[in-house]
Amino acid sequence: MPLVVKGFPILIIITACIGIVYFFRAYQRLGKPKKDYYFLPYNLLRDGLLKIIKERNAMFFMVILFFVYCISLLFSEDIENAGGKIILKSCYIYFPLIFSLTKWDKDKLIRVIDFFLVGCVLQVFISYIDAYFQSGWKYNPAEFYYTKLSFNLHPSYAAFFISIGFILNCARIIQLIKMKQRAFYIFIRLIFLIAFAVYIVMLSSKSGLLSLTISVITMLFYAFYCFKSRRMILIGSFCVVLLVGSGVFLFGERAAIKFSEMGRSLKNKNSIRNKSAKMSSSATRLVLWENSLIAIENSNYMGYGLGDGKQKLQDQLAKNGEEFVLYKNYNSHNQFLETTLSIGLIGLILLLLIISLGTFRFVGEFTTVYILLGVIIIVNLSVESMMEKQAGSIAIVWLLCLLVSAKDSFKTVFNFKSGLR
Repeated sequence: MPLVVKGFPILIIITACIGIVYFFRAYQRLGKPKKDYYFLPYNLLRDGLLKIIKERNAMFFMVILFFVYCISLLFSEDIENAGGKIILKSCYIYFPLIFSLTKWDKDKLIRVIDFFLVGCVLQVFISYIDAYFQSGWKYNPAEFYYTKLSFNLHPSYAAFFISIGFILNCARIIQLIKMKQRAFYIFIRLIFLIAFAVYIVMLSSKSGLLSLTISVITMLFYAFYCFKSRRMILIGSFCVVLLVGSGVFLFGERAAIKFSEMGRSLKNKNSIRNKSAKMSSSATRLVLWENSLIAIENSNYMGYGLGDGKQKLQDQLAKNGEEFVLYKNYNSHNQFLETTLSIGLIGLILLLLIISLGTFRFVGEFTTVYILLGVIIIVNLSVESMMEKQAGSIAIVWLLCLLVSAKDSFKTVFNFKSGLR
C-alpha cells in the first residue's frame, strides 16, 4: 500500500470484478443454481450492507459519511472538483463492504499485517536508494532529509505509514518471542524496527517524530506488561535508550531545528508580523487553522459542500490579507477542520465517531495497541488534511476497517496474557 499512490480506487474495482468473475465461473462448474451466481454482485452487496447496518460499528458511520459527501454535491459550486473528490471518498464505502465480507482467521490476519510491513520495508529501502541516486551515489546529508528522502510520498504521509508499520512490527516481535520462534526471524524484524525509527527521524516530519516518540514509549511499556520480567525491563530500557539516543544524536539535527521553529511560532503567534513575508510551516499552519475556523463560523457550521471548502478558506485568507499563505494555495492542514469546511459539524461528528469506534472501544489484551493506533491517527489528522489525498485517505480507512472487522482475530492472535519469567 505505501507504494501505490495513484489509481488505487480503480485497482480495487478491477480486483473486485476479477473476484466476481472467478466466483461466477466456480459456481457454474460446481453446478450451483443460476440464481446463486447470476445475482452474485447483488447478493454480495446486500449481505455486506446488511452486516454493516446490523453491527453499527465504525464502518457503518463510514458509509453514512460517504452519503453525506454525496448529498453535499447538491450544494457544491465546483462540480468538476467535487466529482473527483467523490471518487477519492469512495473508499468510505468499498472498504467497509470488502471488510464486512472478509472472514478472518489467524493465518490470514498475520499474512495481511506482514504484507503491509513488506510495503513499509520497500518504501524505506527504495527511499534510501533514491536519495543516494539524487546525491550522485554518495552520502550527502542534505539529500537524506525531508522531501528528498520520502520518495513518492509527502514526508508526513511517509512517516505516518512507517509509524503504523513500527507499531505492528513491535506487536509481531512480541508475538514471535512469546511463541519462541527462531532468533533469526526476531533479529530481522528488530533490524526493520531500527530502520523504521531512523527513517522517521531523518524525514524530520514533526507529526512523524511525535508519533514515533509516543509509539516507542507506549510499546516499551506494553512489552514490559506482556513479559512481566525485570530482566527484560532492564535490557529493553537500555536498548531503547541506546538506540533512540544514538539515532537522535546522529540524525536528529534537522528534527531539532524544526521543533525549535515550532516553539518560536507558538511563542510569537500573537505578535505583529509581515503577512507577505515567508514564515515557517508551523506559523503557516496556525494561520490556516485560524482562518479555517472563521470560515467555518461564517458557514453557520453547515459547511460549503464538497470541493468548495478549500476555496472558501482562500477567500478568507485574501480577506485577512495573508499574502504569503494565500500564495501557497494550501488546504487547512487539519482534517477535522477540512471536513467541517466541506460538510459542517455533521461531518466532524461522523469522523470522530469513526476514529473512536475504530480504535478506542475494544477491550482485551490488544487494547493498548488499538488505542495507540487511534492516537497516532489523531496526531496526524490534526496537522495534515490526510484524507483529502489518496495516500492518506485509503491508508487510514483501510487500517480502521482492518481493526474493526478483525477485532476478534486480533484478540486471539495477539493474546499475551501469559507472561515470561
